[in-house]
Amino acid sequence: MKVFILITGSEFVNGLKLEKNSLFIAREAFERGLEVNGIGIVGDDMYQIQYFIKMALDKSDILIVSGGLGGTQDDLTREAIQEAIGVHLIYDREWLESIKKTLKDQGRALTDEIKKMARLPYGSKRIENPVGKAVGFVKILDDVNKAVVAVPGVPSEMKPMVKKAFEMLGFKEKLKRSHIFRTFGIQELEIDEMLKDIDGVILNSSPKGVDIFVTDREAFFLKNKVDVIRERVGDYVYTEEDIEMEEVVGRLLKEKGLTVSTAESSTGGLIVSRLVNIPGSSSYVMAGIVSYSNEAKINILGVSKESIKKFGAVSDQVAREMAEGVRRLTGTDISVSDTGIAGPTGATEDKPLGLHYIGYCDGEKTEVHRIVYKGERNDVRLYVSQYALNLIRINIGR
Repeated sequence: MKVFILITGSEFVNGLKLEKNSLFIAREAFERGLEVNGIGIVGDDMYQIQYFIKMALDKSDILIVSGGLGGTQDDLTREAIQEAIGVHLIYDREWLESIKKTLKDQGRALTDEIKKMARLPYGSKRIENPVGKAVGFVKILDDVNKAVVAVPGVPSEMKPMVKKAFEMLGFKEKLKRSHIFRTFGIQELEIDEMLKDIDGVILNSSPKGVDIFVTDREAFFLKNKVDVIRERVGDYVYTEEDIEMEEVVGRLLKEKGLTVSTAESSTGGLIVSRLVNIPGSSSYVMAGIVSYSNEAKINILGVSKESIKKFGAVSDQVAREMAEGVRRLTGTDISVSDTGIAGPTGATEDKPLGLHYIGYCDGEKTEVHRIVYKGERNDVRLYVSQYALNLIRINIGR
């Protein structure tokens, strides 16, 4: 069966917010053996939402709409579905009485905005919201043997409700099994060549590396594929969980009882920011210094003026002195540094855009890696931060 996913919200089409709900919904559909044949994002416009609903139902068996189920004026999903499929909205009396009681206990009155959320298409089945007020619904279109599912856009509400919707539609069992390998330091084309004899492999490349997704209906065959991929890709794999590099590194630092500091230039604090994304990071992250200017490198980190004058701020020697300087200054077990040219300006004849030097220091050794990564400025910074975190992983994970 084919599934179309429709995400509503002007914040997405205007580029104000990154849309992620479709990723979760598509994964849930895929694992249940369903084919996602399209994903659409539409603003809070009644006619545009109706257009997408009609188009999706023409091409798909199941339409899942996320967003627009609140009580504000721009929450239009119910009304758009009503118009598109020609079914009246009626009040779900059971839910309405329940919310009245809840509001009364809280000393609040039932407003028109909240009352609006009790309106569901005639003949639909309510999807309970475990953490919020907005209810979802499943509406079966018996005449064409299709289904419309509507869930809120808030991720914490959407996720359990999507799972419940699939159960209500009879897709309880996950027919396709999947496994993820997250890699760094190897190109997508290399992995493609390495795994070309294995079916069910999907690759996704980004500044953070290459993610390998492998799928199969049978657990036995999936395990065989996973074992082969693990052996072939080896140490390029930094995790087989759907987590980020900073969490992998954080676990290693905590496990080994090590502390870390960063001295950053081009990345502007991105490395330490990613490290402190992880709860409990205060036990291993001691400090992060953004030494963007030459003066900061000299006055704070103790980089020598002679090194900057002789080699330039973007150099092996400066990255080395930055890593050693921040470790000495903060007294941490290990440290990392970066200095480079993120672009779009700053390149010279012998120092191209994307050139970076990334340092690692642990007291016994200091190593500096020279890399050139070309791309949009913030993609470059993200890649450099990933490279620095991976240096920590490689060195302390041995």
